[in-house]
Parts: sequence; structure tokens; C-alpha cells
Amino acid sequence: MAPRTGEEPDPPKVDFSSNGKGVMDMTNIDFKFPSEHTVCGRVFDGEMQYFTYHEGRRRFVAVVFFLDASEYYPQNQHLQEVINEFGRVFNADKKKCQEKQRSRQQSQSSSAYSFAGSGSGNNDRNLLYDALLDDWFHYDNDVDESGNSTFTHYNDNDDNNGSNNKNQTIQNNRRLALKWHPFHPDIQKTVHFWGYKGSITEPPCTDKIVDWKIMDVPTPISMKQLRQFQQLLFNHVDGDCRKTSVHAAPGSVARPIQRNKLKYYKCTRDNY
Repeated sequence: MAPRTGEEPDPPKVDFSSNGKGVMDMTNIDFKFPSEHTVCGRVFDGEMQYFTYHEGRRRFVAVVFFLDASEYYPQNQHLQEVINEFGRVFNADKKKCQEKQRSRQQSQSSSAYSFAGSGSGNNDRNLLYDALLDDWFHYDNDVDESGNSTFTHYNDNDDNNGSNNKNQTIQNNRRLALKWHPFHPDIQKTVHFWGYKGSITEPPCTDKIVDWKIMDVPTPISMKQLRQFQQLLFNHVDGDCRKTSVHAAPGSVARPIQRNKLKYYKCTRDNY
């Protein structure tokens, strides 16, 4: 298959046995905290959902990797690449929002100035406003034992480069796509899974359109990485200062467990 041309990197490709199509493009990866699936009643800290689409059957195939966090687990180096990229986007959008809010606040201050005159009060309001923005965009910048940040900081000079910034973003995406593998050994710890036919977990929650494959060994991450994932997901605001998280409860973007009696199967080494 010839590589795509354009700005976006080629998506990962997955070949599922007996799917009647061969290699399929991965459409998206969703992160849910806590997990939307359980094993013997256990809820995991989170889960990654890899979605592919079967055009012939008009069905999705979703592979789920549980995320298991512990203070005893070291940093998952491969998943840290994802956190770093999320952190870069988080900070870039934060900067855009802050600039928009400051511009709006300065405009309002200028209008008030014509009535109230100059004074230290305006400077006090600006300092208070900056503090509120910093609190709004609070991000847990964890550091490792060497004192290094565990995510890549966004470069404030990037926005001053115009098209160069866009090109740099494209190159960053391509570098990440080339070195980041969704089935890296740091992520995939097994080839065995539970399977069932179910619904998508986001509105409109269309039923019986997804072939779910739930891997039976979780992916380990550190507690710091869990906090970073949660904060980046729950606190993100886009460049227009709109909150993008859809979490319905504090600390959760997971659909509540559905108590449906579904038929499921377990794929083990006896099936190979």
C-alpha cells in the first residue's frame, strides 16, 4: 500500500484474524479514566481503546488495554511519549487561551480607565487575573529522581514562528508516528483476550456495532503518569478557552458499567 501524502502521518495498521479484510487502519485511540470494563468486578485505573473500522461489515473492532497504576511501578517509557505530546498540546492551547483572555481583560481595563483613571488598582487586577489563569490551567509538572520534568515543555517561541510552527508540529507528529508503536512490549503484555459484541461507549451509544477485544493483562504505569493523564484530560481548554473534557463526575470520563447479559468468549493459547 502506497504511503499517504499530506500533513497527517499515516495511521497505525492492524490485521485481525478472520476479519475478512486484512490490514485495517486504526481510526482513533481513546483514553478512559477509570476503566469502562471490569474483570471479576475489578475496576482498573484506566483503559486505552484502539478502534479500527471494517468497511465491509460496517463494524468497529476495538482492542482494550487496561491501565494499572502503582507506586511500585516504574515510569512506562513508551506511554510517556504520549503524555509528552498531550502536554505539548495542552500548553500550546493554554498559551492561546491566556493571550485571548488577557487581550479581553486589557480591553475591559482600558474602558474602565477612561472613567476611573490610572492607579495601582489596574496592576493589582492584572496580577490577580494571571494567578487565576495559572490556577485554572494547573498541571502537575512531576519530576524524576534527576530533577527532570517527566513531560516535554511547550516552547513559548513556537507561536511566534507562524508557518514554521505549523511545519514543526507536522514534523513532531511524524516523528512520534514513526517511533511510537501501539503494540509495543511496554503496552501489550499478552495476546489473550475476552471478546464480545457490544456498543460504543459515547453518545449515541449505538448497540451491537463494536467487536470488543479486552486484553487480559493490564499495562503498568506509574502513579505520576496516572495523575498526568487525568490532569491533561480533565483540565484541557482549547485555544478559544472552551473546556474540552466531557467528564460527568470528578475524576471520571468513563461510561457507567452496563449490567447487560452479553455473551462473551475467552481467547487463550488453546485457540492458537
